[in-house]
Amino acid sequence: MKVTVEKLPGSEALLEVDFTWDELEKASDKAYRKLVQQVNIPGFRRGKAPRTLVERRLGKEAIYQEAIDDLITETYRKTMKEHELTPLAQPELEAPVFEMGQPYHFSLKVPVVTPVELGDYRSLHFEREEATVTSEEVEKQLEALRNQRATWHEVERPAAIGDRVLTDLKLTVEDKVISNLKDNTFELTDERSGLFTGMDEQIVGMTAGDTKEFTTTLPADYAKEEMAGKEGHYTVTVHKVEEKEVPPLEDELAAQVSNGEYQTLEDLRKAISDELLASKQRRIRDELRERALRAVIEQSTITLHPLLIQEEVEDMIHQFTHMLEQQRMSLDQYLMLIHKTRAEYEKELEPEAEQRLKRELVLEALAKSEEITVTDEELEALFRAYAQIGQPLQRSEAQRRALTASYRREKALTRLVELTTDAEEAELEAAEEGGEAESEEATIANALAAARLGAQLSAEAENSGVGEAAEPAEVSEGTAEASETAVPAGTEQATAQSVEE
Repeated sequence: MKVTVEKLPGSEALLEVDFTWDELEKASDKAYRKLVQQVNIPGFRRGKAPRTLVERRLGKEAIYQEAIDDLITETYRKTMKEHELTPLAQPELEAPVFEMGQPYHFSLKVPVVTPVELGDYRSLHFEREEATVTSEEVEKQLEALRNQRATWHEVERPAAIGDRVLTDLKLTVEDKVISNLKDNTFELTDERSGLFTGMDEQIVGMTAGDTKEFTTTLPADYAKEEMAGKEGHYTVTVHKVEEKEVPPLEDELAAQVSNGEYQTLEDLRKAISDELLASKQRRIRDELRERALRAVIEQSTITLHPLLIQEEVEDMIHQFTHMLEQQRMSLDQYLMLIHKTRAEYEKELEPEAEQRLKRELVLEALAKSEEITVTDEELEALFRAYAQIGQPLQRSEAQRRALTASYRREKALTRLVELTTDAEEAELEAAEEGGEAESEEATIANALAAARLGAQLSAEAENSGVGEAAEPAEVSEGTAEASETAVPAGTEQATAQSVEE
């Protein structure tokens, strides 16, 4: 048997296979032993009929055709494994009709995952930004907490910036009613943007019972182009003016906003400063990781077959559909809202799908290059970590493979940052985050990071190729970013009031 493998442009492989007649004869004996178990020949027990009678029942050509089919399947599976090729779909088979006594030739063309060719990533270097917290930032957070505890009192005076007004408001643009609000509350500000830009300064000076008509100009960069830069005509009636009263910066405030966790204002300031610092360190770390990965992607050679991109798009749509269902909306309803067909939406997702694939394939290549593995102990820590964040996972084989792949990529990214930044700074950061990476606590912390990056795990991939050929690479992975707050644990987050269009 002679087998040649040619890697074609466009992430495809061509297998050319030649058999001698002797090899086909041997394969036909094996085919006969399989087929004789499937036919009933009178006078013989199942599986005991001689080959001549089986040939008479099925036809001699049927046995040889069965042998060819088996040879094609076996050769395909063996060749794909030996050449480390991962198929993306069923191969395209070109198999002519065989002739008795003649050698046989067939070819297979199959779309495959093309391995990433990494550049010299070890030559990259990135500086780590130092995280600092200023007293102004801490005081700003304290002011936000004060405002959250603010109370409002009705006053008999003209409205001013910072007051809250209860109004009826009608806004028209070119005789078309854009907003018609009744008993709507606005907190007056001199920093309002969007549809109601310029409204606040006109309401300033009005008192309860006043009605006023005025005109503003909508921003030139307003999202709805048909209204951008046009005049907006208002009719506003003020029903009530309220003044904000914020509690003083005293120890009592610290105890209130932290539910008793901090008894003094200075303790609260320290907690806010620590949380701000930790938040900045996370941001700096994440930005550094992203910069390093982008640089490796840019210097790598990556070939993506269209099928791979389409599968990633379908995976993204599946995840998005699930999210819509939680909000009691179907994908069709969403597409109607954004005035797009499914085909248009899929096309729109392709660039993002391509970037996701590049990230995952480059990280897989990095993990292979750096000989990164995931131990059973780490995998168990990951399962525990998912349970801790309220996302317990089934311990199926498919889930274990997907979780292993996700965490392996996470470890590869961590390794990349270690390689491309100063070692002393990396050690300092590790110490700040709680010690050696081999510890149980650090492993779980890394597991939670992986959970944020890969909260949506891919399901078991369907077999692809002829017979039991190798499975396609699992390269689908969703992302879910964890939110960060600069308010210490136990305190209430401050919220800024805004008017939604």
